[in-house]
Amino acid sequence: MSRKLLSVAAPWSLTHYIPLNGFHPLYRALFDQRPDGIEINAWDNIKLHSRFKQDAKIRKAVLKAADDADRKLKKLHNGAVAQKYEGFYWPPDRALTEMLPGDIEFHHTAPFPSFNRPFVFHCEAFAPVFFPAAQQGSGKFENYENLREHYRGIFANPLCLGIFSHIPETLESFRRFFSDPEIDQKLFSSRIGLSSRAFTEETLPKRTDLSRPKFIFVNSANQNQKNFFNRGGHIVLRFWKAYKESGRDGLLILRCARPKDPELLQHGVDTSFLDAETGNSIFWAEDYLTNDEMNRLVASAQFFLLPSHSLHSASILQALTLGAIPVITDTVGTSTYVTDEEHGIVLRGVREELWATDPETGVLFDRYCRIPDLEDSLVSQLTNRIIALLSEPNAYYSMQNRAMAHARKQFSGETFSAHFWDTVTKLYQENEHHVSHAISSPGDTNKLLKDDTLGEEDWLRVFESPTQPLLKIRTDLDAVWEMGGACMHAFGDLTMKLTDWSVFAEYYNPISSQTFVTKNITFTGTLDQMSEKFLSLDEGQGRLSLDEGQGRNAPHKLTRYISRILMPFPRTHSFSSSCLKRIRYFQKFLPLKKSRTHLTSLREPTLVHSGTDFNIILYDYVYYAFPHSEGAFIKKKADAGDYSSYFSDSSIKAVLRKTSEAEATTQLISEGFNSYNIIRVGDEFYGILQSDGAFERAKFLTGEYTNPLSGQSLNEMKDLILEISKSSSSLSKGV
Repeated sequence: MSRKLLSVAAPWSLTHYIPLNGFHPLYRALFDQRPDGIEINAWDNIKLHSRFKQDAKIRKAVLKAADDADRKLKKLHNGAVAQKYEGFYWPPDRALTEMLPGDIEFHHTAPFPSFNRPFVFHCEAFAPVFFPAAQQGSGKFENYENLREHYRGIFANPLCLGIFSHIPETLESFRRFFSDPEIDQKLFSSRIGLSSRAFTEETLPKRTDLSRPKFIFVNSANQNQKNFFNRGGHIVLRFWKAYKESGRDGLLILRCARPKDPELLQHGVDTSFLDAETGNSIFWAEDYLTNDEMNRLVASAQFFLLPSHSLHSASILQALTLGAIPVITDTVGTSTYVTDEEHGIVLRGVREELWATDPETGVLFDRYCRIPDLEDSLVSQLTNRIIALLSEPNAYYSMQNRAMAHARKQFSGETFSAHFWDTVTKLYQENEHHVSHAISSPGDTNKLLKDDTLGEEDWLRVFESPTQPLLKIRTDLDAVWEMGGACMHAFGDLTMKLTDWSVFAEYYNPISSQTFVTKNITFTGTLDQMSEKFLSLDEGQGRLSLDEGQGRNAPHKLTRYISRILMPFPRTHSFSSSCLKRIRYFQKFLPLKKSRTHLTSLREPTLVHSGTDFNIILYDYVYYAFPHSEGAFIKKKADAGDYSSYFSDSSIKAVLRKTSEAEATTQLISEGFNSYNIIRVGDEFYGILQSDGAFERAKFLTGEYTNPLSGQSLNEMKDLILEISKSSSSLSKGV
């Protein structure tokens, strides 16, 4: 068994969602292919969540540590930049970073060290280093002197052992911006490469020939839906029109949500052409794709299109490795990966038009803006160069082979990992005696939490998961997101703040108890585990729907599909509809498993649901419902029965059932529509034959009407009635 040389703390899983991409695929090789002697620790949010729920002693200890961290942070940093910085380094996260086992911390993209032990830092681009005080595309640094002073305090600190980047321009920007010999000696050029475990070669599909090539556009490695135009999506769509008009065939797959037509029109996209080709030669893969699914998609393509403002290393490396010719711009950093005509196609003009040297700091900075002439040029270059390459199949296949060989030789994940950890280990050993006095010894809480880190089998889970919150399910009452290897269920107020993503959110209040509203987030490993224990999926209480742009949910789609199949058989359709309604109705009265998520002892009354007429409050393990119009919740007033209408129960479903019954009013929406009356009760719509008399919901649920119908909207009800009428008419004629 090898001797342990270095224990590393990687505090990426505990953050309350600083949007810095957590367990990003670019860094996976450092974990998957780390050499012997390197141990890496990161918190497992699922384990932490369970620990905090079960152990009041640990909660109290972390609360105290968070308060101590808050005071310590304020002493270290002052000024406007420090305030922004502190706003993204929430005290519980600071405390948990300090408690994470390890001799040394590893941070990437933007530094948030605990200053409790030595740390190293790796980044791709320079501007994001200063997040949240600066970001890419803004054109310059605001308040750069204060920015420099604050971050010099981080990087010149003796606990900062090394600053790494694989992009030469980034390291040069560090030198120019800080002009500090102390920082200069900490700058190191690193290798880069994707983990070999991220690819499963035997499952990759074979490529088609060049007669109908496939083109892939991905808005970013983290699949952020907001980056379409900065990544050049509109350039790709304009290219596709020119490509098709040249008489060539092919497929264009865009792994992103389709922007709205006004935005596309503003960026010069012909939406009528787009509508005509969508489903024929253009396909939108709007759902999040796993790493394996993305690999299959890229490997099946001949070209990977990324005419972007800025560099995206992981996407380019994925394309090179899987043999999709990268078509990218000459933005800063491109030359690290691709030599034009050798390993891919490099479009000219972005660096000259969008990058400039900031006269005050001497740093290269980009600005995200529209330059019509540049966009026209990029479309023209893209079209001409791809058509030219496709016209010479031998040239295409030669370039493809060179690209894949280049990836294997220059961008090996194993080489990246070995080089990085070897340098870090040497830096730690050389500086250990200089920084040992600043290292705090682990406390009792650290020992109690030692089993709550990610296990060896968990790295796959966190690296295959979205790096930013991805909405998976939303109902009227709750929602589920996925991020960092965990599914997160929130109940009640679904307007999420940064701090709401933390495993410690419901226990810590950084401002005052009056402003604190917990989301009662529950962390589990899979969606199956979530639905078994916490998620209310019955449509009578909360209608399940996916995130905007992802379409309707499968249960509704299946119901509508079965409904259409049964339309020619009205009596069967009616019987099935009544059975479904009865099942939904009696589901409400089934006993529920107790869930710790909804039995949180809160410091203050917490709003968990706001209905049409009632607010529902969770307080001291009990749910209380009272009218909107009667002000804030007062426990004594509820106990005295002074609210005009008032319900309470230990079950949220029981309270919701009572309020929905109180809120539901029966309203005749349409009378005599093709012999049907359409009735609305709350948010649900019902249809019964006029000849069946007055509507009673209880009779509907027990199937006592002749041909009862139900739906989610007036239009849906009318469509159902018309289809039944047509079916009945057709059957009559047939007879």
